[in-house]
Amino acid sequence: MIKCNKNLIAAAVVAAFALPIAAQAQSNVEMYGRLYPQVASVSYSGASSVGSVVSTISGKATGAADISQVTMDSPNSRLGFRGTENLGGGSNAFYQLEMGFGVDDGVLSSAGVLFARNTFVGVGSETYGSVKLGIMDTVYKELGDTNSILGISSGNFMSVSNVLSKPGTGVSAGSFHLRRANSIVYTSPKIANLTVLLDYSLGETAGSISTGSVISTGATYETGPIYLALAYEQHNNMWGGSPSALSAAAVVGATSTDTAMRGTARYTISSDTKVEVNVANMKYKEEGGGIGKFSTYDHMAWAASFEQKLGAITLAGSYGSSAAGSCSVVGGGACNTNGLEGSMLNIAAGYSFSKRTMLYGVFTQITNGSSAVFSNAVNTVKVGKPAPGTDIGTFAIGLKHDF
Repeated sequence: MIKCNKNLIAAAVVAAFALPIAAQAQSNVEMYGRLYPQVASVSYSGASSVGSVVSTISGKATGAADISQVTMDSPNSRLGFRGTENLGGGSNAFYQLEMGFGVDDGVLSSAGVLFARNTFVGVGSETYGSVKLGIMDTVYKELGDTNSILGISSGNFMSVSNVLSKPGTGVSAGSFHLRRANSIVYTSPKIANLTVLLDYSLGETAGSISTGSVISTGATYETGPIYLALAYEQHNNMWGGSPSALSAAAVVGATSTDTAMRGTARYTISSDTKVEVNVANMKYKEEGGGIGKFSTYDHMAWAASFEQKLGAITLAGSYGSSAAGSCSVVGGGACNTNGLEGSMLNIAAGYSFSKRTMLYGVFTQITNGSSAVFSNAVNTVKVGKPAPGTDIGTFAIGLKHDF
């Protein structure tokens, strides 16, 4: 494993020098990146005791012991290359290759895959819009929750998407805030301040066109200080609604359809002050399972955030909340979501030494209901996965540098 990682890192270094040279004939070629190692104190507490009554669609309560640990992490630190080529007639080709790695340990993210972040090639024009193919954030992820914490929250422990775009059951396939491989994205030209985006990610499953595929679409309206967005996403046969004990995933002929709708409103009060609100509804549905199997889970979530700059100091914060929602099982038996609610609070401050370098500190608290497992653990290998009912407190100090 170590040898493999060293080979991949060596390949990345070669790419860092070779790509700009190979692209000299093109215009606007750029190498860029972001580094933000952080030292974090993480604590788990209050897990529901063994035998506690949890919701019908939750995992069992385990009574996990309280733990605390200090770690160094570097989530989503990145290195990328991007550029364009003028094709004439107002059209252009463009590309981007982006990789993630840990500043703390040098290991490539995403199980050692080299360019696992937004990596694509496309063509476009102001008249007809653009089309790009590759691995990319879904339209749903891109359009919502745009007011990040100090510019670093996506993929880090302070991302409010941990309660805004995920189910309280903790099923990872149920997340609507992800990047998808094998994607085709069309972005329309802006007409009367309105832009429409369409995204289809192939499932690449033998014998089925739809299994594993994702449809993500949305529209934005921008005028002056106002940004409005509406996004919809659908997962086909990805089984994101319930733990495996109730899921019909193994039943021949059964299907699942998970959907989410989110509205976003951001207001830029001034160049130094921004506020944003997000409201989302997530629905998980399975069909074809036997009596007592999972059928539906529906819940609402919302989040609000702000950012205020005071000279070299930036203050930021957010609060997100997810309701317990409602559920049903095949055959109409009893199904409850008691304790599947959760909330998340972020308080952050940063001091900018320059436009590129910032020292920051962030405190985050996730409060889970007795059945919920909303989690913001950056590295579960280090701290483990939380059990139902576990509250998670995190405080980190880090250094961010853009180049």
